[in-house]
Amino acid sequence: MEKDAFKFSGELALNYDRYLGPMMFEPYAADLVSRINTAGVKTVLEIACGTGCVTVPLRNHFAPNVELTATDFNADMMSVAESKLNNGSVVFGIEDAQNLSFPDNSFDLVICQFGLMFLQDKKKGLSEALRVLKPGGRFIFSTWDKTENIPLLKLIFNDIILPYFKDEDTTRFLIPFSLFDASQLKEWMEEAGFIEVETERVSLETGAPSYKEIVNGYFQKHALGGAVTAKNPADFDVVAAEMEKQVIAQFGETDIKLRFSANFVSGVKP
Repeated sequence: MEKDAFKFSGELALNYDRYLGPMMFEPYAADLVSRINTAGVKTVLEIACGTGCVTVPLRNHFAPNVELTATDFNADMMSVAESKLNNGSVVFGIEDAQNLSFPDNSFDLVICQFGLMFLQDKKKGLSEALRVLKPGGRFIFSTWDKTENIPLLKLIFNDIILPYFKDEDTTRFLIPFSLFDASQLKEWMEEAGFIEVETERVSLETGAPSYKEIVNGYFQKHALGGAVTAKNPADFDVVAAEMEKQVIAQFGETDIKLRFSANFVSGVKP
């Protein structure tokens, strides 16, 4: 955990779902699922399902006879998703998105919300999504905008976390926000073989009930806090206090309004 700012295992997986789910992932999940045309879709694969922020609305979006398979490489994250859908309506499985175990032409629709950034070979991930799709099937995924364009994340990462680790390679902290270039994503999709590739920048207003939820979600109960502790345990409370102070100054103490932005990308297998 100390060297991986975004590895969520054990209790961290539960905290991720508890704090970051409502703030970041559930609003975008609702938006993504609302865009899906269910006509003709009988088999759906979700890649990097995490704690099920997309899986739950995806299951509700489709008729019960539509087969939904949800996968992730992180068993602890996926176990949280399974606990939300323990009625057998979703098939869960551990999968490497760069080397999926499914046969060619298996699914009508493949979904991946905020997962592509974590693949070592991102182009291989796109190729695998294409491979397992049926001809005419669609791949839909999303990636975060750069932190500089998202006020809360700019504060947390650019203004607090990155300066704290300035004597180290800080690129690991920006991995989730590294695929912000929509033109690059479109180019990669077309190189992989997708057609009718479309991209859209989606800005959504979300919120948090209090500054404590933000500080808990992004630091005290997040792997970022573990990274600070690994460097100097005495600094944990210092950094947490500074984050509290700056979050309150910029966003207030309660009923906090937040705005995030992300890329929505889709393409069709010929």
